[in-house]
This record gives sequence, structure tokens and C-alpha cells, in this order.
Amino acid sequence: MSENTSFRNTVIDEIIASPIEKGDGVFAFISAIAKNAGVVNISKKRINLVMSVDTYGVAMYLVEALKSVYPTEFEISCDEIKSGAKKGERAYSVAVQTGFTKQVLMDACLINDDTPGIELDVPEKFAREYSYAIAYLRGLFLASGGIYVPSLEGEEKKDGYHFEYRLEDEETAKSVSNLLASLGISTKINERGNMWLVYIKDKEEIVKILGIMNLGDCVLALRRIIDERETANALNRAVICETANLDKIYVAATKHLLAIGIIEDSVGLDTLPPALQDTARCRMEFQQASYEQMADILGVSKSCLNHRLRKLVEIAESIQNGTNED
Repeated sequence: MSENTSFRNTVIDEIIASPIEKGDGVFAFISAIAKNAGVVNISKKRINLVMSVDTYGVAMYLVEALKSVYPTEFEISCDEIKSGAKKGERAYSVAVQTGFTKQVLMDACLINDDTPGIELDVPEKFAREYSYAIAYLRGLFLASGGIYVPSLEGEEKKDGYHFEYRLEDEETAKSVSNLLASLGISTKINERGNMWLVYIKDKEEIVKILGIMNLGDCVLALRRIIDERETANALNRAVICETANLDKIYVAATKHLLAIGIIEDSVGLDTLPPALQDTARCRMEFQQASYEQMADILGVSKSCLNHRLRKLVEIAESIQNGTNED
């Protein structure tokens, strides 16, 4: 299982390990799942609501939520998904009995006697009350949520962190985005295929939304990943920088040593002025030393050292060109 997939499961597991919502909070929770993972089948005068979720654990949690407010049994069935991105995976369906479907939809504020069709917006009753809004967002994650975090291997990409709700229509997406905005969460909306995404890429905003959803363990887990990655990335950058510096030192030292070798083989180092002799011998003895280290050894400034080394290279070039200058 990938780290991305496992973190989504971590979020789901913490949600379904929580106590069932109380009062109208349970209706807000059911509303989000029914709207975004449910299908209403209508046959003559009979209507039937079926909600499909990813795992048996989520299905059982949904059944517990339903049974906390409706005195009946709810059937769970398992089917293989035949098409789409999840083809071949299993889906668990929770069916609401015909006699309770209309009541569930009305309690979830998805239908009313005055307006035909299913409500697309987040129901106002749940949006304006903080605790109900949180219950709605938790249910919405079980129905259509996703969260992805980067692994600790390799450099972090700009889009390494991602939180999303996958929704079926633009109106619902805008309504969910507005709900999150009212809670201080900044989101973006994008159409992808036949779905609309309400998403967050800023890791601190993702930490914030997990906190708002009362997922304390997930907040700690994500914060640990962020801290470990930032530490790893800082170390990687330091190693890369150090390696680049060493490469520069190696290239410079090689150039200096070649020049010194040309001088020694042709006219001898003893023909050089004392300051250049000292510099040449220092370079030969401390081949991996940086400019700062060599300057300290010779007791001169870096600019003075640079001047001497350049002079050695110039002398070697003049020897090669047959224009040696004293």
C-alpha cells in the first residue's frame, strides 16, 4: 500500500473510530454521504436510497449512524465496480428500506415538499451551525474525499500535498467551497472529466482542515511527515551545496596543480618569487583545501591568494606558448 493511500485510510479510520454524531449532527453526516455517494431509485410510487462507500468499515459506521435515528434494519451488499477509475475494486452499498427513504432524504434536507428534485447546495441548516458543518465535512470525506502526502524519498514537489472532495456538479462544488471558506479554509475548484474537485494544496491549510474535522491523530501524523520531509530536504540541499562546493574546489585545485607541474618541469619552482613559491608548495601539499583554508595557512587574504594562483596559471600558460615572462 502506498503512503498516499495509507494516509487516506488513516483519516477514514479516525473518522469511523469516533462516536456517532448526536442530534441533527447525525443528519448532517448522513446528508453528505447520501448526496455525494447515494442513488435514489424510483419505481412507480416506491423510492429507494442506496449509498455506496469504499470499505465495509465505513458501511458499518453508516449503518450505525442510520440505526441511531431510524428504528429499522439496513442491508449491506458488496459488488465489484465494473467501470471507471475504480474498476475491479469492491464497493459496499447500504440500502435504506422504501418505507424510510423519503424520511431520510427529508431529515437530511435533500428534499422537501415545496421543491422538486435533490438539493445540490450544502443544506443551509447544516452550513450555518458549526458542529453540523463539521459533521457534514466528515461524512463528505467518507463519500468523496481524498488526501495525498508525499513520501520521504526524493525532493518534495510543489504539488506533493493534496486534499480534495470529488463532486458531481459545479453547484455542489461551489457550495462546499463556500462552506470551507466560512470555516477559514481557502480552496480551489477545478473540473476534471465528469467530476468537480474542491481541493487544497497548501500543507498548512490541509493541517488546518484536519484539525477542524477533529482528527487530532491525523494532524499529528501529517505534522510529523511535514517536519521529517523539511528536515530531509534541508539535509539534501546542504549535501548538494557541499558537493557543488567540493566539485568547484576539485576543479580549481586541478587547474592550479597542472600549472604548478608545468612550471616545475620546465623552469623549476625555485625560479619563482618567494611568495609564489610558498603558494605553489602550499597548493601541492594541501590539494583538497579551499581558498579560505589556504589563505589561513599562508596568512594572506583570499584576494591576495587568488592573485597569486592566477599568476601561477598565467606563468604556466606563457611557458606553454613559448612566451615566458619573468
